[in-house]
Amino acid sequence: MIFALVLGCLAAWILVAEFSRPFYPGFSATTQPDTVANRNSAASAASLGIIRGDLWAEYALSYFDALQGDANVHDLDVEQARKAAERAVALAPHDARVWLFLASIDSRFDWLNSRTAAALRMSYYTGANETELMPLRLLLAVDSQALSNKDFRELVRHDIRTIVSRKPELNPSILAAYREALPSGRQFIEETLDQIDPGLLAKLRFKE
Repeated sequence: MIFALVLGCLAAWILVAEFSRPFYPGFSATTQPDTVANRNSAASAASLGIIRGDLWAEYALSYFDALQGDANVHDLDVEQARKAAERAVALAPHDARVWLFLASIDSRFDWLNSRTAAALRMSYYTGANETELMPLRLLLAVDSQALSNKDFRELVRHDIRTIVSRKPELNPSILAAYREALPSGRQFIEETLDQIDPGLLAKLRFKE
């Protein structure tokens, strides 16, 4: 009887959180649902879920567009997004999306570069083959001093190889990263493409 009661309470807890969460079509480096209603729903679901990292991840990512697209972001939004993301990675450290989101926050607001590099590394370690993360991850990586590290360069090179060999529709993301990269990042992209796809390198230089 006690077991049935506990099981019923657990089921109710799961269902209440599920009914509260907004629908997310999946992570995108360029678009996320960005409405107050969605954010409030995600916050409610995360609060109800308490220990569910997936719900905290959705709440954190509901801030994605707001933090990327507005130069006059409120400090409160940044603080809330970071707290939600940190709670998410504490509960679900396997979620590469949230590590990448933390890296984008640090990069966007010029916080310590070491924090950006650390979060980027975790996004590689936890989601090396998640192609939907690669455009933003590449953009942040080549605009970071972290490329001075040999091991980190190999992680970034893996993304470029994967895009070229398996996801050619993402080739424009390499050009976008090249345009925004530090001089060292540009050199790295050129050297990598020279080895794996000289033709794409020629197109990149022509478009630039």
